[in-house]
Amino acid sequence: MSYANATASPAARMRAAAGVVAIHALVGAGVVIGLTITGTIPKPGVIVDTWDIKDEPPPPPPRPEPVPEPAEQAYAPVTAPKPPIELERSAPVEAEPVRPNIATDVTLRPLPETINIPGPAVTPSVTPAIEPVGARPRNGPTGWITTNDYSRSDLVREREGTAGYRLVIGSDGRVDACEITRSSGHASLDRNTCRLIESRARFEPATNNRGDRTVGTYTGSVTWQIPD
Repeated sequence: MSYANATASPAARMRAAAGVVAIHALVGAGVVIGLTITGTIPKPGVIVDTWDIKDEPPPPPPRPEPVPEPAEQAYAPVTAPKPPIELERSAPVEAEPVRPNIATDVTLRPLPETINIPGPAVTPSVTPAIEPVGARPRNGPTGWITTNDYSRSDLVREREGTAGYRLVIGSDGRVDACEITRSSGHASLDRNTCRLIESRARFEPATNNRGDRTVGTYTGSVTWQIPD
């Protein structure tokens, strides 16, 4: 082919080019005529797209049903009330008053002005025949403790003071217990006070209101003082 085209004349080439142009023109004219007939020629620059398609409008709402009219009410005329029935009234029956059956021969006696109510019996107090007597020292408290009863340690330390005591005296006259009620300030002096009294003191026992011997108490004090 390349050799045949090379040998062709210029006139033949022009005729061939003119035929090709005519064929293209016929094809273009046919396309334009076909689009004109269908009427769907899009405008230049407008892109047809599926998003431009509009939905169909919704159907119209249903019509409301007609409301039935209320039935007419019958009018009843107002009638006057009938007069009340009058009942026959009989005359009231008077009853006789009830009289109490009281004997006429009953006489009322006046009550006394004062009423004497006996009180409880009072037991007279019995006075004892004998007065109770407390315990009494038999050998005297002055001889129970002397300056000779000082211990050597209390003398060296020069301990002095007054000790108060309370004794429990048995029915036999002996001291059953000794209690220091006021301390002398030194435990050794308080201890020696009770020890010496319990061993040396003798008493006449206490007696009750019948004269019988009984347990009694006795209180006193001892002053411890170193002689000059």
